[in-house]
Amino acid sequence: MLADESVEQVRSYMQSGELYAYSASADTDQVAGVVLAIPVEQDTVELKAVAVDRQLQGRGIGKLMLQRVLEDIRASGVKRVLVGTANAGIGQLAFYQKAGFRLLRIERDFFSPERGYPENMEDNGIRLRDMVWMDLVYPTAT
Repeated sequence: MLADESVEQVRSYMQSGELYAYSASADTDQVAGVVLAIPVEQDTVELKAVAVDRQLQGRGIGKLMLQRVLEDIRASGVKRVLVGTANAGIGQLAFYQKAGFRLLRIERDFFSPERGYPENMEDNGIRLRDMVWMDLVYPTAT
């Protein structure tokens, strides 16, 4: 629920794909963060539920976790990775762009009560309305 405020949405995808879980250190089994990678079409995976425990955020765990997941996904032969985040998620938009993702498209009015989201949600003083889709395309060898 750290990565998606809609129980309805989380329930729709939580049993899909491959779940990556990361511990804060080798000395503990405490889960520090998770990434759910769901195949959406041939050679394409969508990342969902990318989240780090609130108490552990700001320590580089998310960056390392994403880097490892992307390495594993690429090694499996995936050519393209998609991720969506809210228009108001300034930190998330920067996070994914720093990892190599590029802006792809905007899905207007995604964060609506019809999809299980509360009315008038805000982040950074900006109303959450639209889903910003990004992708990372791995170059093919020639």
